[in-house]
Amino acid sequence: MSINLYPSSSASNPSQVTPNNESIYALPPYMQVSRGLVSGASLVNIYGYQGALPNSGGATFYPVWENATAYAYPGSAITMYLWSSSGSDTAVQVLVSGLDASYNLQSETVTLNGTTHVATTNTYLRINGLSITGTVNAVGTINIGPSSTTTTVQYAEITAGFGKSQMMIYTVPNGYTFYLTRSNAYSSLNGNTAGNYSYYRVWTQTNTGLIQVLLQAPFTGAYETLRVAPRAYPQKTDIQWQVAGNPASSTFEVGIGVEGILISNSAS
Repeated sequence: MSINLYPSSSASNPSQVTPNNESIYALPPYMQVSRGLVSGASLVNIYGYQGALPNSGGATFYPVWENATAYAYPGSAITMYLWSSSGSDTAVQVLVSGLDASYNLQSETVTLNGTTHVATTNTYLRINGLSITGTVNAVGTINIGPSSTTTTVQYAEITAGFGKSQMMIYTVPNGYTFYLTRSNAYSSLNGNTAGNYSYYRVWTQTNTGLIQVLLQAPFTGAYETLRVAPRAYPQKTDIQWQVAGNPASSTFEVGIGVEGILISNSAS
């Protein structure tokens, strides 16, 4: 077993690369998951950003996503509609990633028609994210919601120029368990004045409606945790990574990133 990471230094052929005949056991297990070599397991990275989260005096928590508001889930699996804020986005392809009425994984690609609402083929109980695919970038902001006309209710958004949604809102698919390994939160509130800090918390909801706050902590600047034993979130669990703030100004900026492994419950 050998791992060759660098080109050969042979003077006669400096571009020659020694063949890599590594064993699948040569690298750490998480690396093999990232490479797609572990059956029934996949890497999940979730990132969110909000540039103007309201000052609630630390009293009101918001999930970190494109809208500085609370998040309302669909009450049942419904047809979704996608639209852009720009009429020129008529050839942009958007990958919709979500869950069906039974929380099973499903996805599809929708081609936008500018500001006109385009219906999905599938019905969705949860939306876990949007991303632009294909070869055409979007000019405007892309949204997905429950109506062919209304733009006020949204379940995900892609800010113009970002290419994918930035939402700390995730639901564990049916038949899987999500093992959280790392979480990081960053805030523009750095504690340079009295009371100028943020609060971080993890909010969950089961498919029967039971709500729990698993973690809550104040922080200034950055909050980071690396779990020795990953935290397991069961199938059909809604998870929101939320922040509240007590800034000297009216709004503040916050970003969160989490990483974990999604493992099939039937994986051997």
